[in-house]
Amino acid sequence: MKTLDSTLTDFRVILVEPNFEESIGFVARAMKNFGLSNLHVVNPKAILGADGRMRGGHAQDVLDSIVEHSSFGEALEGLDLSIGTTAQKSYASFNLVRKTMSPRELGAVVKSQAGKVGIVFGREGTGLTNAELDQCDATLTIPASREYQTLNMSHAAAIVFYELHLTSGESATDELASEQVKRTILRFMSESVTQSGMEERDRSLLARAFRNILGRSALRHREGSLLAEALRRVAETLTQDVNSL
Repeated sequence: MKTLDSTLTDFRVILVEPNFEESIGFVARAMKNFGLSNLHVVNPKAILGADGRMRGGHAQDVLDSIVEHSSFGEALEGLDLSIGTTAQKSYASFNLVRKTMSPRELGAVVKSQAGKVGIVFGREGTGLTNAELDQCDATLTIPASREYQTLNMSHAAAIVFYELHLTSGESATDELASEQVKRTILRFMSESVTQSGMEERDRSLLARAFRNILGRSALRHREGSLLAEALRRVAETLTQDVNSL
């Protein structure tokens, strides 16, 4: 079990395949403005050089400590909560991957929580794919004009960091459920609905909906443990009933 302390939530900023070194520098600068320092990049297409460092301003320490990853999944390892960002909010009820929260809502759900939270920004121009968003616990969109919803990466990052900064500085009063706990919940839920006879497509939609709920609520460790235990008992009871037929 994780130990609570008075430190802020440990935020990891993840850039997926950034195309321009200037983008990396600008994001690092925004991180420095709002007290963040943990920058990760996945398969960067640009090499950080003089131009990127110039855009980074006084955030050279952030740039010096960048962690590179060869895969998206690797960058998410060790996180208790992962938030994928997108400009493409879905207005269709069936598109559960792109049901989003706002930066202000994110600040509210992680307020006073101890744990590791990843904020993921996609490629300049194309963003994150549906498959990548599906690997995240929740999705975030910045409310903007419907005439032009896509923000520059560093501008979007600054808005998100600002909202997180507004809720920072408070002692941690609870801890986030770990990724392992959430996987256990989803596994027992999947076992239960399989035993119930639910169609595979509906099971997949239910799993995404359940993950959305867990992500947006910033599930606490104690809550997660209780839910996992309850679902374990349901799954075991259903299995016993099926085997006794």
